[in-house]
Amino acid sequence: MRFQLMTCLLLTSFSVFAQQTQKELVTSGITKAKLGDYQAALTDFTRAIQLDSTEGEPYYNRGIVKSELDDFQGAIADFSRVIALSPSYPEPWYNRGLAKDYLQDFAGAILDYTKAIALKADYPEAYHNRGLALFDLGRFDEAIQDFTRALAYSPGFAEAYYNRGLALFNKGDFSEAIGDFSQSIDLDPGPAEYFSSRGAAKASMGEYHQAIIDLNEAIYKQPAAITPRLNKALAFMYLQQYHEAEAAYSEILEIDPSNLEALTKRGVSRQKQEDLVGACEDWNTAQSLGSEKAAVYLQKFCSQ
Repeated sequence: MRFQLMTCLLLTSFSVFAQQTQKELVTSGITKAKLGDYQAALTDFTRAIQLDSTEGEPYYNRGIVKSELDDFQGAIADFSRVIALSPSYPEPWYNRGLAKDYLQDFAGAILDYTKAIALKADYPEAYHNRGLALFDLGRFDEAIQDFTRALAYSPGFAEAYYNRGLALFNKGDFSEAIGDFSQSIDLDPGPAEYFSSRGAAKASMGEYHQAIIDLNEAIYKQPAAITPRLNKALAFMYLQQYHEAEAAYSEILEIDPSNLEALTKRGVSRQKQEDLVGACEDWNTAQSLGSEKAAVYLQKFCSQ
């Protein structure tokens, strides 16, 4: 999964010759943005730009606020203006890359993060975000290298451990992925995704009992989450604990009554318990919602 990538409001002095009135507007805009009043902040930054369009600071901060408002094209335009005025600052390159990331222009984001790193070699967030963009392009080995670089500069970077773990998981390196997920949990035990992913990796190694412990923790932290519940139910299926699997799938269907995987596999768990009536009911419902697997089960078990 992707995490919220770093944005920050920075009051940087791009010119010691900035007019005081403009400086006051920028300061006011930053204060309003920190309080969540983004529209008022945009007004202040725009007024500051109107006073002197050769200063990068109001463009930069307006770009940050536009990103917060999901106006990524507008943010890119503002960061591009800052880059044109002050190309040696790494932060505008980084934040323009971030905006491109959200627009799924991963190749463009990688170029901007690479430029930010060229200007500031010890920039763990830029390595991390470039790794995320590489991950989204399926370039897992390169992503792992970038997450590792991020950790070299920031050893306490829990998200970097987590995302490196995801890349390792996607490569099938489940043992190493578990190690990274464990590191992320040690550094920050809060996110449910960390436990969910470690549980999935343990299940992939056949460690189903240990996986269920992690998946239960993920569910406790995020009760409405579907993925850890699906993985927990599947672990019970592999353990041939079909009654527990049925209960787990039933819990999913209470949250999402149209979940095809839960309907189809609850039918399987019921069939394994010789409850063919219940199984056929689940498969019939799943088939009506478009499940091809359920149609196969109906043909095989329920057509007599």
